[in-house]
Amino acid sequence: MKPVFLLCVSLLPVLINALARSRVLIPLPIATDRIEVHSHEHVPRPNILRAGPNPMPLNSGPVDGRSIPHNTTSATTTAAVKARELLVASTKVQSTVLILARDTLSAYSASSGLNGYGIPFEVVVVPQTGITLPVLNSSSSAGNYGAIVVVSEVSYNYGGTLGFQSAITAAQWAQIYQYQVSFGVRAVRLDVFPSTDLGVTAIGGCCNDGVEQLIQISDTSAFPTSGLKVGAGVSTQGLWHYPATILNATIATPFATFGPSAGFPASSVAGVINNINDRQQMVFFIGFATEWSSTSNYLQHAWIHWATRGLYAGYRRINLNTQVDDMFLESDIYYPAINRTFIITPTDLDQHIAWMDSVNSRLPAGSNYFIEVGHNGNGNIETADDINANERICRPGPIEYGDQIDTALEFQKPLGTGTDIWPTTATTYPYNVTCTAGDLLMNWWSQPSNMNAYAHVSHTFTHEDENNATFADVNREISWNQAWLTQVGIASATKWSPKGLIPPAITGLHNGDALRAWQTNGIVQVVGDNTRPALMNTQNEFWPLITTVADNGFAGIQISPRWATNIYYNCDLPICTVQEWINTSAGNGDWYALLDLEQATNTRHLLGLHRDPFMFHQANLNYVTADLTTINGVTAKLSMLQAWVEVVTQEMVRLTNWPIISLKHDDFSVEFSNRMTRDQCVPSLVYSVDPAAKTITDVTVTANGNTCGAEIPVTVPGPVTDTQGFRTEQVGSDPLTIWVTLTGGAVLTSFTFIAPIPL
Repeated sequence: MKPVFLLCVSLLPVLINALARSRVLIPLPIATDRIEVHSHEHVPRPNILRAGPNPMPLNSGPVDGRSIPHNTTSATTTAAVKARELLVASTKVQSTVLILARDTLSAYSASSGLNGYGIPFEVVVVPQTGITLPVLNSSSSAGNYGAIVVVSEVSYNYGGTLGFQSAITAAQWAQIYQYQVSFGVRAVRLDVFPSTDLGVTAIGGCCNDGVEQLIQISDTSAFPTSGLKVGAGVSTQGLWHYPATILNATIATPFATFGPSAGFPASSVAGVINNINDRQQMVFFIGFATEWSSTSNYLQHAWIHWATRGLYAGYRRINLNTQVDDMFLESDIYYPAINRTFIITPTDLDQHIAWMDSVNSRLPAGSNYFIEVGHNGNGNIETADDINANERICRPGPIEYGDQIDTALEFQKPLGTGTDIWPTTATTYPYNVTCTAGDLLMNWWSQPSNMNAYAHVSHTFTHEDENNATFADVNREISWNQAWLTQVGIASATKWSPKGLIPPAITGLHNGDALRAWQTNGIVQVVGDNTRPALMNTQNEFWPLITTVADNGFAGIQISPRWATNIYYNCDLPICTVQEWINTSAGNGDWYALLDLEQATNTRHLLGLHRDPFMFHQANLNYVTADLTTINGVTAKLSMLQAWVEVVTQEMVRLTNWPIISLKHDDFSVEFSNRMTRDQCVPSLVYSVDPAAKTITDVTVTANGNTCGAEIPVTVPGPVTDTQGFRTEQVGSDPLTIWVTLTGGAVLTSFTFIAPIPL
């Protein structure tokens, strides 16, 4: 019996530790004077399944003669701290982004997006007792940080007459401001109270429970490489914020607005870009919580592209990989009928081909979405044998065995133990083409146009659970399925993954005998389950997990992360998956409530630049008896997988111009592996600045030892004079990425811009 897969729950330890390619500094405290700021209460971080939290008890402050509750601070006043007005004096600036935050959890709301791109960053935790700032510049011509992000002004309640103040002192703010001006470095402030020194004033705080006020990007001209769409409103529920108005348009330019809401009859300012005496900063008047909020994951691309000017070591790519397990198997349906089963038909699959064409026609330029299928060959043999029972064309018949022993989810089998459950007579794959062709579903798949419309990967021959399986059984599970896939032609499909495997029910990952059998048969990269922390890389959420003898019984198999959804494996209709969601996952509502949750959760994953595939099963592709579903005013007959993809992709298209691309199993596995290899090389960029023209003229790629085992992506906002023969990639409206190969040596790799980038 396959386990029910639940929606991924919050894995905060993984998130907090996901700071690869960064340093987390917790400097020694120092006693210093501080700048007073408005009172602040930290925006809570709720369970990942919830739409948003109730705000914590708020402090209050005066706004237009009224006492307004608020939980964010104001930026330090320029009257108290003002940087000297100097021309840019630098010649070289490191691209690393400096993040100043109270703790690693709040820092995650700034670092997670950078990590998604692969942009190098450094987190400095600022305790209430204060810090010594890291060295901002090594000399008058060498800057150490290409951007600075401050989260919630790192403010604390010091009590008494001091109240809430920033733990960064007046002198340190002045030092930061001076560094910005001298080196042309931009700053970003997340979760800030509107104040006159920013050129704005607050008109209130919002919102109480159940009150919605949408936020939208109103102007992308300052960050055109973001690919965000203007005017696409997103929810602020659970994110306390401060609608504002412009007081001084000479220093404040709005780029984001709040829509009308209860108590706010007109649109208001949600964020501004300041240019104060040549010091540039982007300020958001809303809290950020990227670990649960799709809105925060959306908005972060505005500040990332503005702060970096669209020039960074890293790249952005949206991969939507939907894997469908159990092809050819019959599924026992959870609800409503007892003893009801489902197996997919050629009609279901035909319709999904036409639908994939439709989806691609509606996605941004450069998109290429397709479904990937995990096959179990014994299901084909079972069906052919049943249909042609009198002819006995599938001798000796399909593989059958008794009940399997259930184990704990993360059970680690002692090597060499267990009992074979495959028949002792099953030694060599015995079936011929007459047998496999005795199944109408297999006949459909054998047509090249059908086969090549989908991607393909092995899901083992019979789907035997592998936690307690023997080497002999798993060896046959893999080798027999490979023989079958070759015989029926699927192994010759254009999108076939010979090195990959979807483990049955995601079992066997702590069974060294199973892993050894996989590797013996050329399987080196599999998928896991993100609801299970033991299968996740705790160093970086964007890395795969590599098995070890200690934890898995065998070393060297790559486990790529995979998302579970609330579309359950044993359901063919919405009424079934909704009931299972309610019964097993504390769900509440109907099919549309479930789709709303799926949209919010999984657009958050995509906007966070996660490339993990999504888990579905063959019953989820039931189209023949599917219900009508209405999405954005359009009613159509849709399978559950189709409805899921529609709500997710339509929201992504509403918000961005980003191409959406699917990768087959072996290809996304390589991407995960390359990402880990690349990060371990510690790549970065160094900007060359023309002090007189105040422009970035060229950029140099760096890494440990000037070498790396994977290509390093360098994304540029405009053309360069010479790409030096490196691979280049520009998909749809996405920026140009140069894939740099570093092989060591003293010569550094640099790119000169045809049009220098203004500071």
